[in-house]
Amino acid sequence: MSGAALLEVEGLSRNFGGLQVASDISLTLRAGDRCALIGPNGAGKTTFVNLVTGVIPPSAGTIRLAGRDVTGLPAAERVRLGLIRSFQVARLFRSMTVREHLELAVLQRDRRTFRLFASVARVAGLAGEVAELLDAMGLGAVASTAVGSLPYGQQRLLEIALAVAMKPKVLILDEPAAGVPHAESQRILDAIDRLPTDLAVLMIEHDMDLVFRFASSIVVLAQGRLLCSGTAAEIAADPQVREVYLGSRADAR
Repeated sequence: MSGAALLEVEGLSRNFGGLQVASDISLTLRAGDRCALIGPNGAGKTTFVNLVTGVIPPSAGTIRLAGRDVTGLPAAERVRLGLIRSFQVARLFRSMTVREHLELAVLQRDRRTFRLFASVARVAGLAGEVAELLDAMGLGAVASTAVGSLPYGQQRLLEIALAVAMKPKVLILDEPAAGVPHAESQRILDAIDRLPTDLAVLMIEHDMDLVFRFASSIVVLAQGRLLCSGTAAEIAADPQVREVYLGSRADAR
């Protein structure tokens, strides 16, 4: 990859007492990367993401964001520096509209929440940026709809839009298709395809059809360790991955 390294994880480990839940994991994401993180239940995917985003501290290892060591920084500071994570369960306000959610996200990002007490129509650039987000995520037709009235798939799209509104350098998508009917997952993939090309994206996902359509590279975890990594074709053909995770799903491809 020719893009600049945006996320560098080296030797990341975590122990809880005598239990080691992450062991010597290394990963590099560059500008433009589309990488999927997969593994069986209990592989350590959530622990790894919690370590990278600052939810829990590592026992060993280093995390750098755009060349800066952020290993000791709290989660909120990592967000401010451009490391953004969406969440598996959408955290949305049911009575607010889609547009209002995005307006609030942009104002919070720019530390202009005092503008909530004034007319948002007078905030320079806000309407244009929100319109671009609505269009990119395919949410323009429901911009004025209360979130509580949206189908679950569109709520997940809004969740991604809120993460993108933070202008991340690295975006971690935590199971973006979880709970979404399989027939609707294409809409989520289409929205992900429209993300900025200089953004590094790491997706944690169980839907292997979605993974193979999205990812240019795949990292496989098993028992808290890096099992292997490679292109989608390499991972699909890897006998270790077939045995540990893909099984018949790889044979069916």
